[in-house]
Amino acid sequence: EARRSEARRESVWQRRVGSGGLVDARARAGAEMTESGRDVKELLKEHAAAIKALEDALGGMPEEMDELWLLRYVLSFGATDVAKAAAAVRKAIEFRKNNAEWLRAARDENALPPRDAEVKEYIKVGRHKRATDGSVVFIVRSGVSRPSDALSAYSHDLLLKHQVFMAEQNYRLCDKYTRESGKLIKLISINDMTGIGFTTGHSDRRFMKIIGENSHTSEFCHPQLLKAMVVYNPPKIFQMLYSIGKLFISQKTFDKMAVCPGAGSMKKLKSVKDCPAASALFDPADLPTFLGGECTCASRGLNGCIANISNDRSTQFPLPADHAARVKAAK
Repeated sequence: EARRSEARRESVWQRRVGSGGLVDARARAGAEMTESGRDVKELLKEHAAAIKALEDALGGMPEEMDELWLLRYVLSFGATDVAKAAAAVRKAIEFRKNNAEWLRAARDENALPPRDAEVKEYIKVGRHKRATDGSVVFIVRSGVSRPSDALSAYSHDLLLKHQVFMAEQNYRLCDKYTRESGKLIKLISINDMTGIGFTTGHSDRRFMKIIGENSHTSEFCHPQLLKAMVVYNPPKIFQMLYSIGKLFISQKTFDKMAVCPGAGSMKKLKSVKDCPAASALFDPADLPTFLGGECTCASRGLNGCIANISNDRSTQFPLPADHAARVKAAK
């Protein structure tokens, strides 16, 4: 029993979702984050030839872009695959042009996505402070959210726009902090799965498809956005959710996924901070209490740190009183 206990403590610090299931990720955790936090001047100098080649392939510097924007494409697509990087830049320009009516507002870090208040009655997400290395932190409280019900009340298109808007906003925020700090800043996404079960609607393939479309859009619109995607307190059905997600979500996104058993797991960690890849990234004072930290956001006059809901909540929210009417209107 003692050996088994020791093995559990040693093996569950961090797990990665790979093609063969859950495998230990310690060896790759640092390597995949190499560029994050690096001095931008050094990166621009190191990749100057590739950036110039990409600019030439585009026929000049695209409007509203500069070397720093192109650097992220070079880092994502490789210094030698200029054609693929150029194709991604053109696709991003076209996407922003075609969706400017609603996407342009994301340039304002305080702007709200389309019909945000309504959507967040079902989907509980939001930014929360920053990591100790400057990374932007975005938290998804999927366990208390109602993705399947959201799809009954609202269209696929609206929910996708909501996600893409937040990704665009986070990308531009990372760009802003990168320019201010001189270091390459990325996003850390934390998905708190506390509360997910067989009957909570989280295996709905329709919502997985939306997440997948957003991840594929980010591949050409938001290169080098994601530093890590931390899954906290995965439920018993996690392997099933992972298998469904693999059908829709980009491989690049999965490659940055780390799974951390939480306080409610059989093999448990008390905090996100206890994961090796995250241990140096979070100050307990800045982590919400539902992730094992100390922050309640009470000083900001909020009921909780994400979507103004209590940090203590671990079950799904009741449906809005007019949910049936919303469903009827959506048909």
